[in-house]
Amino acid sequence: MINTYNESNLHATLKKIYALESNGRMEVQLDDTPWICDILDEDGNAIEIQTSNLSALTEKVQYILETGRKVKIVHPVAESKWIELYGRDGSLIYKKKSPKKATIFDSLRGMTQICPLFLHKNCTLEVLYCQITEMRRQTENPAQTQNLARRHLKNWLPLGKRLEKITKKEIYSKKDDWSKLIPETLRKNEDGSFPFFRKVDFEREIKKTWGSKNARWSGLLIWILVKMEILEITETKGRSKIYELKVES
Repeated sequence: MINTYNESNLHATLKKIYALESNGRMEVQLDDTPWICDILDEDGNAIEIQTSNLSALTEKVQYILETGRKVKIVHPVAESKWIELYGRDGSLIYKKKSPKKATIFDSLRGMTQICPLFLHKNCTLEVLYCQITEMRRQTENPAQTQNLARRHLKNWLPLGKRLEKITKKEIYSKKDDWSKLIPETLRKNEDGSFPFFRKVDFEREIKKTWGSKNARWSGLLIWILVKMEILEITETKGRSKIYELKVES
């Protein structure tokens, strides 16, 4: 197949699942472009599996939408993760549970460019909460990854991720879906009016609703929701901005 030489086990597994579900064809060249679509379903619409930076799909998704096709972006996040470390001879050294639990908040940094496209009438983001196993190969000396992403070298290299189970699915296709990331206390007052709030209020309510780990992404979530025209800045007081849920006219 085209373009599968650098494909992870997780990506390949999800691609097969969605191709079967949609009766689609895998690895299809998009018209006369250099882009390869993960799946074209039986109606000619696109399904893209993106395991990391969602903004890497921006130009491709923009093109797909301009052709009139629908596009579904499938994005797995590791709700729970096991780590398997293998020796250089291929033997399993250990398997252990990672304490890290990812949510959609951990993916926000990769959405900054593509986020306005998520509200296009033909675009859907499907977030899959998964149990995965991350496989690693031990190295003799501290090593850099192929994409030079490591700030600190480690004594192992990644071998890929394996899907164990899909536990939950969240669909984001309209403003109401994204608005649910805003704590309920900041979406509407008891009298039905919309509350005004500052970043510090938003962070406090995110911490109460989604936990302190996700609260660190509060500022970025506000920035994205403003860019998507879900929140609006109603006033600026000194260094503080006042926000409100944007009312559709």
